[in-house]
Amino acid sequence: MNSIYTAEQVKAFEKNSFIKEGDDLRAMMEAAKQSVEILNKAYPTSEFLILCGPGNNGGDGYFIGIGLSKSNKRVKFLDVLDDAKKSYLCEHAFKKAKDLEFINAKSLKNILTETVVIDAIFGIGGRIDLGSKLEDILLVCDRFESKVAIDVPTGLNCNTGEISQACFNADKTITFIAYKLGQRINEGKNYCGKLILKDLGLDMNKNVSPTVNEFSFEDIKRNIPKRKENSHKGNHGKLLIIAGDEGFGGAGIMSSESGLKTGAGLVRLLTRKSHVSASLAKNPEVMVTGADNAHDLEANLRWPDAVVAGPGMFENYWSEQILYKLLFSVLDNDTPTLLDAGALRLLTHEPFSKITLHSQTVLTPHPGEAAEMLKVTAKEIQKNRIESAKELQKKYGCIIVLKGNGTIICNKDDTYLCSAGGPELAVAGSGDILSGVIGSLLAQGLAPYEAAKTGVGIHAQAGEEFAKDVGRIGLAAGELIPYIRKFLN
Repeated sequence: MNSIYTAEQVKAFEKNSFIKEGDDLRAMMEAAKQSVEILNKAYPTSEFLILCGPGNNGGDGYFIGIGLSKSNKRVKFLDVLDDAKKSYLCEHAFKKAKDLEFINAKSLKNILTETVVIDAIFGIGGRIDLGSKLEDILLVCDRFESKVAIDVPTGLNCNTGEISQACFNADKTITFIAYKLGQRINEGKNYCGKLILKDLGLDMNKNVSPTVNEFSFEDIKRNIPKRKENSHKGNHGKLLIIAGDEGFGGAGIMSSESGLKTGAGLVRLLTRKSHVSASLAKNPEVMVTGADNAHDLEANLRWPDAVVAGPGMFENYWSEQILYKLLFSVLDNDTPTLLDAGALRLLTHEPFSKITLHSQTVLTPHPGEAAEMLKVTAKEIQKNRIESAKELQKKYGCIIVLKGNGTIICNKDDTYLCSAGGPELAVAGSGDILSGVIGSLLAQGLAPYEAAKTGVGIHAQAGEEFAKDVGRIGLAAGELIPYIRKFLN
């Protein structure tokens, strides 16, 4: 589990940590020392070009260059904003390095592409409005074979993961004190490359509560339900899936198969009557019921231990009447429930907007659905995914799973980030599979928040395993199920 912080949290912690004169200089020199060790090991025979800015990140760069030169490495510096006033520490480091080799921006094109380029321009103090001079330098840097960022790549917003017109595209990022939020969401994962943390002995994670906790499959696999030798199907939960309006029967079939093959003892699919035969042909183990109105739903409402509703549902009379009946039932019976896809869009309309959802309900929107639920644009959701998830939680009072690159899971008290998984998961039906997994875990008795985190973690791990075996292109969502089942076992 990694603790992730905003830039403001890290800056405040730094300020409070440097209580004696010279603490900041000692921290800078320690950061440089540890960076040199990493660089010498990773690039034992290389030459280095260090791009230095006018702030303390530039000071890091100068001290790194001094350390590399003492290791008998050839080092060149480029003072990228030589007309800007330097910070006290940067000026101090610059004077120490002034006898080493400096080049100007025009000479950058003449540097051999085998040279390792180190970005020590802005770091955590970065900005998005870089200006044409700096953007041109960063574009030239794309041609180099090895690129290392110090703390945060220039052009990357270390809170939101947004990038500027140009951004230093690092193979590695050596970051200090703590992981920054923008390094783990949106474009951050792409532009940071391999992220290496050096906390400089300050132990921020022991002293400051993080903005978000980043988890992996290893962190959640202990939640996977264990089976007793003498157990039977009734011990493993009954899952009701309500899905598949006319023309979209596949959503219900995929969700129910996912629930069935991830451990639910009994799975019932309530769908349009026209989809019954297709479901039986694909998964005869799923008890499928055709329902053309809310009355057909009523007989099934007291049966399940958990409910999933929404895949393949739309803003029409069938979906509306069934969801309306369902929401009152699960509230009365305190049934763990997951709402996805069409059910989420219906929540934004009358008469659903007046219904209070149970606090243990799980909502799983993608950015487009989240945008409709908060009445903003998808771009605004993506700009600050953490705050968007928190706004959804506040508005609906439920557990939120904001899907996408860097899935966010939050409840009233804390927030988690799953940065595993990649573009291989960005396919139709992937969310239907996830709904079935989380629903299955709910039916098997996991608390809703734990079921949400566990389901997201296993789903993401399955995507990574597919990418490893096959590649990131061409995943059919149903192909995730065997991988998920493997990790559950």
